Amino acid sequence: MPSLPPDPRLLNLDGELLEAAGELALSNTNLTFLHLRDARELLRNCGEDRVLAKATIALASAALEANLAHLSAIGLKFDTVRPTIYTTPQLDFLRGYEEVINDRGDIVCRPLRDSLEQRMKAIPNLLARAVGRRYVLRSRSSAIHKLRRTIDRRDAIVHPRWDRYLDRAGWYEAAEAVDAVELYLQSVHLQLHPYLAGYFVMLGTIPPGHHKDDGVDVGYRTRKKRRRPFRLASMKEVGIREVMLGEWLDANVIVRFALDSGVEGDSEGSLLSRAALILLYAMLDAELGIIAQWRMDEDITRFREPEVNFLNEVAVGIGHDGEVAVEEDRQSFKQRIVAIPRILARRVEGKDVEINLGRQWGEHLIKGHELRNRLIHSSVGKPVERVTLTQLLAAAEAVKSYFVELVSVAPEVFKAHGAIVEAFGLPKRAEVEKNLAAVRKLRQDTAFEGPIPFPVDSGRRNDR
Repeated sequence: MPSLPPDPRLLNLDGELLEAAGELALSNTNLTFLHLRDARELLRNCGEDRVLAKATIALASAALEANLAHLSAIGLKFDTVRPTIYTTPQLDFLRGYEEVINDRGDIVCRPLRDSLEQRMKAIPNLLARAVGRRYVLRSRSSAIHKLRRTIDRRDAIVHPRWDRYLDRAGWYEAAEAVDAVELYLQSVHLQLHPYLAGYFVMLGTIPPGHHKDDGVDVGYRTRKKRRRPFRLASMKEVGIREVMLGEWLDANVIVRFALDSGVEGDSEGSLLSRAALILLYAMLDAELGIIAQWRMDEDITRFREPEVNFLNEVAVGIGHDGEVAVEEDRQSFKQRIVAIPRILARRVEGKDVEINLGRQWGEHLIKGHELRNRLIHSSVGKPVERVTLTQLLAAAEAVKSYFVELVSVAPEVFKAHGAIVEAFGLPKRAEVEKNLAAVRKLRQDTAFEGPIPFPVDSGRRNDR
């Protein structure tokens, strides 16, 4: 009988590199799978709910970043096995930073600023080169088109801007985000098979649920769907009041939902606490941005040009051809939360104000944002962040205290928030700690390993 030709991918394998990649697959299971699992679970329940759809997009994007961190770690592991595979610039790319000399003559690490799309193409290609292959992400593939739309939506969610705002999102946008990540990972897995252990199981398993699309192939939930995806809008199109109130209420809804719902089986947080932290800081960014645009729109002549550029997040310079060049200005979180209120108070109310971040709420505000950054942008060699309910509550209290401070020092500028800040309802810390204490006791008494909803049923048995 005729036999099938052998799979060329299974010929001439490098056993040592295969073993090295397999070791990382076992240790990085949470890194590769956690956020994708979260996004799939939210998708099952989001329907046309805008808040849950935005949360799904954010977590699917976090899954993409986490898997790029895992792939980078494999490349670095390959380098320990075969030290001549990569050049120094290639290793820097995999690490995400380069070593440079500072003005004191010391060697310091400087983060690289490569785009997400560039990393999606280059990182798997570096792995492929190590085993004598090439990785190709086809320019006309469904994966790249869905990925680009998902990245645009992710950017509009986590860092909303005046001219880039996601005011509408539903099941289609959320499903396309999960599709995009799965299609991309599937393309990497197939072209690097069998060096990427674990991806066959992760991508071939769609959790059962109650919607009509259960059981579809990986990455094709939106196939043959008739609705066009919602486009990004500008804040001006949506309206100042609508953006301000919409972001405020969305953040409050998902934070309360996370704090009141319960915990997952292996942490004191949940997929909701992770999504809520991302949307909480997205709201803060949107509120500052819309207030700045509102005040400039009232009378832009009272602002100096450097202030306008800062508030518009643009950097103006001269290009190589002598023409004026306008680029996006990368501002730090700490710089924005201090500078924007000070600029607005100076030009609208005619006074200098101080935003003192040295108090407890300021420290929690910065720590919460650092946690949010680690959640969205996974680092090579670092564990995946979980976000406990205690961490989420501390961040939410800090964000609320920040706006209370703004209303206090610049009441005219932030008069709209004076009317809504106290409506940002949060549970008492003692209430959250009581629920978590009950969770710990239940786990200790019963060895129960599953998710635990609130209020905790103390009589629950281990049903493993």
